[in-house]
Amino acid sequence: MTSTDRSLIVLLLLLSLSKLSLTFQLSPSTLPEDVVKYQLEALQKDDMNAVYLVASPANKERTGDAAKFGSMVRSGPYRHLVQHAKSDIMMESKLTPASQQYLVRVITPDTRRVVEYWWSLSRCSGGEFDGVYMVDAVIPCL
Repeated sequence: MTSTDRSLIVLLLLLSLSKLSLTFQLSPSTLPEDVVKYQLEALQKDDMNAVYLVASPANKERTGDAAKFGSMVRSGPYRHLVQHAKSDIMMESKLTPASQQYLVRVITPDTRRVVEYWWSLSRCSGGEFDGVYMVDAVIPCL
């Protein structure tokens, strides 16, 4: 079995575990705003496999596997994203031709508090996701 075959199997496994993944096509033609919207929908449904699917390889390297990633998201400043009541993209900022940021406003599920985050995305370079916008980081606004 080649490394490409193994990568394809892992991707298919992640897709099969995710409730949202089958309706979302991640490709170089996918708009970065659509990646953010997809991740927000996955967070609202507490679908960490789908959230993890659009995390960049560098992000995955920093955060670990999907289980560790999910634990991180469900705690600290990110916990407000999980099962949030509502979210809106408030602003877009194109940093370079290959990187963008989005300011997202979220209404928390419990207290209905307004919380904002910056989504940072860039196009991957090389590898199986070459040219694909993926999420590098989500930064809470303080």
